[in-house]
Amino acid sequence: MKILHVIYSFNTGGAETMLVDIINQQCKTEPVNLLIVNDKFNRSLLETIDKRVEVFLIDRKEGNKLHLFSAFWKTNALLRKIRPDVIHCHDGNLFPFFAKWRKKTCLTVHNVNLSALFFKYFEKVFSISSSVREDVKKRTGIDAETVYNGIEVENYLPRTDYNFLPEKEPFKIILVSRLFPAQKGQYIAVEALRLLSAQYPNINLQLVFVGTGEALEMLRNSVAQKNVEKYVVFHGQADRLWIKENLKNFHLLIQPSLYEGFGLTVVEGFAAGLPVIASDVDGPKEILSVLKAGLRVEVGNPRDLADKIYQIYTAYVSGNLLNHNYVITDKTNLRMFDIHATAFRYLALYRKFSL
Repeated sequence: MKILHVIYSFNTGGAETMLVDIINQQCKTEPVNLLIVNDKFNRSLLETIDKRVEVFLIDRKEGNKLHLFSAFWKTNALLRKIRPDVIHCHDGNLFPFFAKWRKKTCLTVHNVNLSALFFKYFEKVFSISSSVREDVKKRTGIDAETVYNGIEVENYLPRTDYNFLPEKEPFKIILVSRLFPAQKGQYIAVEALRLLSAQYPNINLQLVFVGTGEALEMLRNSVAQKNVEKYVVFHGQADRLWIKENLKNFHLLIQPSLYEGFGLTVVEGFAAGLPVIASDVDGPKEILSVLKAGLRVEVGNPRDLADKIYQIYTAYVSGNLLNHNYVITDKTNLRMFDIHATAFRYLALYRKFSL
């Protein structure tokens, strides 16, 4: 079964990094190709794709209508050449490129509230969580099949030492996300730090933002205005290997998103043996509910986030962290969010509609 995955751009978001893992699993048993339409792609991420996978770059300039027509013809010429059995799109707006190949198309919807203009034309629609499925159903009437996102669970080095002495080291919090506060809520984390430092002046905290984005300077200014510079580190972008090897060196992972279709970093935090605090919304809420672990925080509420951070902090200090359902120490509990399950679930579903 020849599989062609298609995406508009290929930067370092959750959809792209998960797609790499899916492709690298599927190519072990099937011929797999990747098509990137736009000229926006991260070369370092591309280099993590298995060499058995051929990557096609259309190099369309976003927003340019002439380039759009050119991309259409290039794409269809490629389809006639490779003759895929399945065309797996990762953006609903890609459908016009594949209108002549409709019976071979499927779509994964990666977030809530995405444009649903072309959803009804795909032969099959998948959702990355029940929350996304419900959003699709409500807005289009389509009953999408849920396939949870996954990670290479066993490749995340786990934290095993939960001893913490605040006089010897800072309490290290990590937030891994694109710097896009309108969705990812980094400003909520900054305000939570201000509240904590005001209430507990001697608290030894460090919040590390991992990721890049256009909001970097805005967040730097916010950190300065709130006088919490000494607590904040802007790490910049980190590759997948760094995440897998270094998450365990932190004490807590937070994800204060305002909306989120899934929340891959939530699963990564648990795979690294960390307690996780995530917004009580959409995908993160679903993950914490399924795993019966972590803490939920009210959406957009920095006071609640500050209180929950302090709750985890005091659990570390008292040595009682593992007496609560904050941490997952047995990785078998994460098997439903393992990339092997994700990749091969897709293979099984392809066969249902493509043969």
